[in-house]
Amino acid sequence: MLDEMRRYRRKRAYKLAEQEALKKAIESNKNTTKNIGYLRRRKERLEFRISTEAFTLESERELIRKKGEIDKELDEAIKSYRTKRKAEFVAGDIEEATKKIEELNASLRDLEKRLDVLYSDLRRLNGMARKRSQKKPLQEVRPAEVSLADIAVIKEKKQSQKDDSD
Repeated sequence: MLDEMRRYRRKRAYKLAEQEALKKAIESNKNTTKNIGYLRRRKERLEFRISTEAFTLESERELIRKKGEIDKELDEAIKSYRTKRKAEFVAGDIEEATKKIEELNASLRDLEKRLDVLYSDLRRLNGMARKRSQKKPLQEVRPAEVSLADIAVIKEKKQSQKDDSD
């Protein structure tokens, strides 16, 4: 899941950089916002006129030059249109990646909460097990009988403490 998150973050970062580049390209091509359909119709009419009518050599060259200019304008308009469409697709990809990242973050938060509950249960159970295991060794270590030597040591400690306090 974390690898998937990283992949979507990288994709979003790449698409954001691509979007910035496309915005700059769109800004530089603002002059080529002519209608593509209009330019195509104009080109077709001109081609039809050149092919069907009889012209002098000079007038036909002029029409061919105009056709070349229209071709250039049409190519720029198509390029501008494609750039705008690509920018729209990139924006959609960014939005999709952002949504996927948010979904993955939500599922990670849910998993973290569930893990926290499991860890707290585990700690609680381990704490109870430790308390039980600590009680048993203490009971086993204590001797059942007290010897006279132990009593003598205890009395000596009490007397030395009284002497020190006096």
